[in-house]
Amino acid sequence: MSRRTTSAPSADEIVIEVLNDLRSVLLGIACQIIVTTGENEQAEAFLGISLEDFSLGSMPGDVEIQISNIDLSRFWISRHIERACAFALQTGTAVERTAFDEADWNDLEVFLEGAPRTSFGGELTALGHEDSALRRTLEMARARVGLINGSALTIRQLSLLAGIGETAVRTSLSADGIKTEGKPARVSAELAEPWLLRRRGFVRTLQLEDETEDASPLIVELRTLLAERQMEVEDLIAKAEVDGTWLAGLLSGDSVACDVEYLCRTASALGIDPAAFAGRAVETLLRAR
Repeated sequence: MSRRTTSAPSADEIVIEVLNDLRSVLLGIACQIIVTTGENEQAEAFLGISLEDFSLGSMPGDVEIQISNIDLSRFWISRHIERACAFALQTGTAVERTAFDEADWNDLEVFLEGAPRTSFGGELTALGHEDSALRRTLEMARARVGLINGSALTIRQLSLLAGIGETAVRTSLSADGIKTEGKPARVSAELAEPWLLRRRGFVRTLQLEDETEDASPLIVELRTLLAERQMEVEDLIAKAEVDGTWLAGLLSGDSVACDVEYLCRTASALGIDPAAFAGRAVETLLRAR
C-alpha cells in the first residue's frame, strides 16, 4: 500500500492564501461599516463590490467567489502585507527580503489588533483563526524582527520560523537543555538563533551590510546571489564567460553597456531566470544614465 503525502505549500501559494485571507478581513470591515452606519452603499464603496447577496445574519454560499472580486490594489495595507510576506518567507530579491523593519511591524500590528474577527453571519475572519495563513505569516514577520533586534521568542514564534509544531519545539528545546522563561514561555535570542540554525526548515534572515544598503537594487541582488552561492567575482566571470571589466563595473555601480547577452549569461551562471534578470538590469542601467 502506498502512503499518500501532501507537499508543503510553496511561498507563492502561501502569499495567495494570505491575500485571500485579507479579503475576508476587509469583508469583516465592510460588515462593521454597515453595523455602524446602517448604509450598505458606504460598505460597497469601501470594498468596491456589490453586497446585494450579503446580510448581517448570513453569508452567501459563494462568498469565496464573490470576495475574490475585491481589487486589493485599492488598499494600501495589501502592499504592506505583501512586503511582510517577502520578509517573513524570505522570498524575492534581496531588497524585497530585507525591506521590512520594526516601524513596518508597528503599522501592521495596529491592523492586526484593530481589524474585526467576525464578519457577516457571525463568521470568523482570517484574524479569528490562529492558524490562518494571514496570521501565521505576519506573526512570522514579527518573529524575524524580534530575532534581528535581540528579543526573546515565544514557542509559537520558534515553531513558525522552524516550520515544525509547537510540541516538537518544546521537545527539541528540552533535549538541547534550553530552558524557557516567563509566561508565555520564551527563549532568549542568544539561544533561539543557534537553535533555529540547526533546524532544516529555518531560512536565515537576510541582512545587508551597510555599504550594500546604499547600492542599487541590481547591485544588491548580484552581491546577495554571489554570497548565497559562495562564489567569488572571478568565479562568476569564468562561469558566465563575460568580460571581467564589464562585470566588475556592473558590481561597482559604474556606467556599463546594456549588454543583454552578458546579462543573460550572468543570470544563467547564477541560476536565475535570464530574461527576468536582464529586463530588471536593463531598466536599472538605462535609468542610471
